[in-house]
Amino acid sequence: MSDSKRIAIVVRERQGEALRVASGLTLADDTIEVFILDRKLDTGDPEVVKPLELANELDLRFWSNNASNNVAVLTLEDLARKLLEYDLVIPY
Repeated sequence: MSDSKRIAIVVRERQGEALRVASGLTLADDTIEVFILDRKLDTGDPEVVKPLELANELDLRFWSNNASNNVAVLTLEDLARKLLEYDLVIPY
C-alpha cells in the first residue's frame, strides 16, 4: 500500500510562496496540483515567475477559475467539488 498523498495547493494571496511550497512538496513523491483562485498570477513579479517556472518544469497540473491564467479552467463550483478528491488542501 502506498503512502503517497494527493495534495492541492490553493493560490490566492501569497502566490510566490504557494508555488514554492507546491514545488517543494514534490520531493515527497506525492501528487501535487495547483488551484489558482479568482486572481491572475502576477507574472511581472520575480517572486512568482521563478517558482512558476520550476512548477512548470516539474509538470505540476494547474487549475483555475480565471481563464487569463492560461491553465485548465473550471467554474468555482467545479473547483470546489474537485478539491474534495484530495487528502490535503493547503490554502495560501
